[in-house]
Amino acid sequence: MEVYRKVKDFLCDHVGNMTTPGTPRFNAETQMWHVPVLCKTKKGLFIVGEICLNKEEEFVRIPNKEDMLKVLDIETAKVPFLVYAEEAELEEKHISAVTI
Repeated sequence: MEVYRKVKDFLCDHVGNMTTPGTPRFNAETQMWHVPVLCKTKKGLFIVGEICLNKEEEFVRIPNKEDMLKVLDIETAKVPFLVYAEEAELEEKHISAVTI
C-alpha cells in the first residue's frame, strides 16, 4: 500500500528505525488516512502517535519526535516487569507480587 510505504519512509528518514507504521485506515467521512506510529522496544511494540494524510496522500498531521518519546515513556512505565524473587523480599520492598 502506497500510504504505508510513504509513512514508513518518512519515519525512517525523520524519526528513526525503531518506529514503524501500523495499518493505515481510511476515514471516508473525513477523506483522511490515519496511520498509527509504532515504536519497537525491549518491552514490546507501543503506539506512540498517529500520522494523518489526505486522500491525495499528502501529510496533514505529523506528531513531533519529542511528543512521541513522551508517550513512549508513559506507556513503557505501565508495563509490568517479570521478577524472580522470594515473596518476603518483595514485601520488604513494598512490591505487590502477582503469581503467574
